[in-house]
Amino acid sequence: MDASKTTSKTSSLKALILKAWRERWTDIQWGINIKTILPRGVSGDLYNLADCILQQAMVGCGANQLVISYLKHSLASHLVSYAAVLQRIAKFDAFHKPHCILSLLEFLESFLDSVTCRGKMEEEILAYAVSSIILWLLQVYHYSLSKYPSSNPIQSQELLEKSTSLLNSIVHTDFLLAMFYLAKQNDPEEYNEVTKKCQEITAFMMMNTQFKAPVTIHETLQKICNMAIDKIAPLNNKPESVTHCLQALVAINVLANPSADMQQFSSQLLMVQRIKGYTLSRLYCELIRACFISLNDSSKDASKQALWAAFTFLKVPQVINYIHNMCGASNKEGEYALEVVEAFEKLLQSTPLLDVVDTKNSCNGLVSLLEPLVKLNLVSENHLSYFKQKRETKDIKLQKLEPTGLQGSVPSFMTRAEPTLAGILKTMGGDFHKTQESLYAMLCQIVGGTTLDTILAVATVEGKLKLFVSRLIKFNEFALLAASEKGASQSKVYIFDISFLILCFIVQDYGIEAVLEDNGDSFFEQWVRDCMVHKGVHKSPDQILQKCDPQLVDIFIHHLSAPDFDFKNTNLKPHDLCMNVSGAVKEILFAWEHGSISSADVKRMLDSLRQKMASLAVCASVWLCSYINVVHQDAFLKPINMVQQFLAPPTEVELAQIDNFKERAMLMCQIIRKMQYDIHPPSVPKSKVITFSHNIISRQPILEQLQSVWEDIKSRGYLHIDATHIIQSLLNTAGPVWFVTNLVKETLKFRYQEDLDRSVDIVLAMFHLDIESCTEALLLHVLPQYLYNAKLCEELVEPQSAVLAKLSVYCIYAALEYSNSNKATISRKRRHDDNEDLDALCSSSKVRRLNDNSSDSSSMYYSQGQSVSGAILKEPLQSALELLYKSFSQLAGKNGDVTPQTYFILQFLVYMVQCGHERAQVVLQKMPSEIVPTLIKALPDSFNIGLILRLYDLSVPYGRRDTARDLCLLRNMRLRPD
Repeated sequence: MDASKTTSKTSSLKALILKAWRERWTDIQWGINIKTILPRGVSGDLYNLADCILQQAMVGCGANQLVISYLKHSLASHLVSYAAVLQRIAKFDAFHKPHCILSLLEFLESFLDSVTCRGKMEEEILAYAVSSIILWLLQVYHYSLSKYPSSNPIQSQELLEKSTSLLNSIVHTDFLLAMFYLAKQNDPEEYNEVTKKCQEITAFMMMNTQFKAPVTIHETLQKICNMAIDKIAPLNNKPESVTHCLQALVAINVLANPSADMQQFSSQLLMVQRIKGYTLSRLYCELIRACFISLNDSSKDASKQALWAAFTFLKVPQVINYIHNMCGASNKEGEYALEVVEAFEKLLQSTPLLDVVDTKNSCNGLVSLLEPLVKLNLVSENHLSYFKQKRETKDIKLQKLEPTGLQGSVPSFMTRAEPTLAGILKTMGGDFHKTQESLYAMLCQIVGGTTLDTILAVATVEGKLKLFVSRLIKFNEFALLAASEKGASQSKVYIFDISFLILCFIVQDYGIEAVLEDNGDSFFEQWVRDCMVHKGVHKSPDQILQKCDPQLVDIFIHHLSAPDFDFKNTNLKPHDLCMNVSGAVKEILFAWEHGSISSADVKRMLDSLRQKMASLAVCASVWLCSYINVVHQDAFLKPINMVQQFLAPPTEVELAQIDNFKERAMLMCQIIRKMQYDIHPPSVPKSKVITFSHNIISRQPILEQLQSVWEDIKSRGYLHIDATHIIQSLLNTAGPVWFVTNLVKETLKFRYQEDLDRSVDIVLAMFHLDIESCTEALLLHVLPQYLYNAKLCEELVEPQSAVLAKLSVYCIYAALEYSNSNKATISRKRRHDDNEDLDALCSSSKVRRLNDNSSDSSSMYYSQGQSVSGAILKEPLQSALELLYKSFSQLAGKNGDVTPQTYFILQFLVYMVQCGHERAQVVLQKMPSEIVPTLIKALPDSFNIGLILRLYDLSVPYGRRDTARDLCLLRNMRLRPD
């Protein structure tokens, strides 16, 4: 606006004020005459009307009440804004005029409860105005205090009480307090002045012993100085009394990624702690309970029991230590972690669980967990003695069962396996020429019994499995070269054989991705990629045969058909035999099918194969299983019988004459049986079967299988570890959209809150099999169905609507955590070097924090995707959220009605804030700015300042502007007459 025009208007206003005072106009007359200068709709703020009136009112030693009445009228008739009046009062620094100050305090008191904004321009300056008036009131208090009691003590006392009362009103009015909080974010320097003035007042009051301070002043000053958001607007989240999330999450984790490093697993646990609002002691307690429940479930299967025991007694103490170092608290002397001790106190209350774990595992589970924690300085010796005494009084009455899986005390079995693994790794890291015989004996020893399962379980949970495999591959390569030399002894072949079998066993159980490198060029790695059936990945039998050399196959068959076949009679090397045995077996099968050879000949040849090298039986079975996978059912019988022949129990002669044949045959049978079951499962459903997570073998439709798992969860109240395999196979078979759709349907069938909460927890854990894909399916496919489909909209009622919102929010934060902490670890692939420090495998990869909130523009604000929390929104989550928010903006204020969708969107935002804390702004940054005002207009009673202050990123101007707008809108909705 033109400066001369503004000055002219201001001069006219000043002249009108003087005329009004001289002629003693009433406030009504003032209101009529002011319109001659300021037409309807024009704000007096543009011409400093509040400034002009107050200047005139404060000319003398006392305030001119008539002129002040004109300001009151102007405020009531919207000629001036509250922000302008507050700012003008805060400029008055003539503290030596007590009557003027008193009049201003009384005037302020008259409208403080009505302070709000009536226009967009005011929204931005009101926060500054509130901050200015607080500083001014503190200055009034400080000045009056400095003059007390030397000047008029009664007057000073009145000023002190009035200013105290007004400060108290401001800090107890949530809207004004929120505006002050915004001002603190806007201008930290001015806030520092405010806190400095508070400190001066406190110091002065302590020195001036004659002065009796108003009771509320100390509390008010404390509140002004401590403006943390959790202090001024706490969320009042009630922690859940019972949780089901961690048990299911840990069960899924140990199934899907047992070798996850500390940083990956800990970030998941801390994500659960954040969304659930747990204390650290509760998190530790729930983690241990979860492990004990699954350890109890695994007691009938040796390999599962070994994995769960290793995870519980070896990895969990390390995880607790890792989390404690990140965010835990120790006692003053640093002797122990407070939260860990509290966690074990809580754990003592789960007596039935501890009893059954101790009974089934022949141990004192609590003490077995405490002992490593003592070594990590998380628990003191005194605590160990205390908890030992607490449990032993109950433990002594228990009849310990001999474990059905591992023999003896399970934790001690794990403790013994640790040095064994370290010894094997050390030996394999040395010179194979010197250690080959002792290493062969060691490998044969661990294959017998349950030691191999235990060694692999310990290696897995300690993150050493890849190192173990890489060194075993090098040993296998060494053995291959040694066995290929002229005149090499049969024992060299057996060394190659046992190492090859152990490697096959590991790849079958853990998958190629978990144990092998992409660029590995060893014989074993090439054979696995070209031939081996694993995790449901089948090779074409013709593709396998292409690797065979016809001349070598002919020599192989010629020698194999001779009654006295022996490797010594051939120049074939072990790797040539492994690659060409497929061709030989094909010729034997076709000859048998055409009647050229008898079944006795076939049996003799196959027995001869496995006697000379058990790995040949595995390589032959690989081709046979691939062949069975593609031929017609009528042609099954003979190839299956050939596979069965390899599985025949060893004869007394074989055991007596062949070195370590029992151990190698046992491993061979396990490998072949898994392959056979994968291709052609047994028809008897009640027989003991091998569980596979990569496929479904059942006569039931997949939906019925999901429902039967769900019924099992309902009856048990938790996710059994056997069900995790079925769940994974359902996800792999049917895909995330089907999986998520049906789990949400099953969840919303519940009617009671307790059942719904348990269901959400367990479903969230199930989604962690592939959290990104499941979250994407939920946001892009399932939620739109419930928001737009008229039939499904009927299900968006309480409490189901809130539960669906909660599940969506849980998944979003879980996917955010996954994308920020796990991708770097998963994509990082490198060969483990012999000299690599084993402990480095457990080190955490740190996510680099990117903070750049200096930009003022809204487009930059929305494109950064970064926050003080260090979390960054990435694809595919970012695009999924953008599409979901687009739906929200269409549905939030549809036709101005309050619909089930409106309530759902509100619940979604509430859970976003409650569960996300500082991460909420990261996830909500892409939300269109009109959604919240639309919801406030529809449901004002459902909003509060705590929610609004957490919806936006207040570190950037755009976020502060949106927050001020929404706070003012809510204020106006509340001040509106009913």
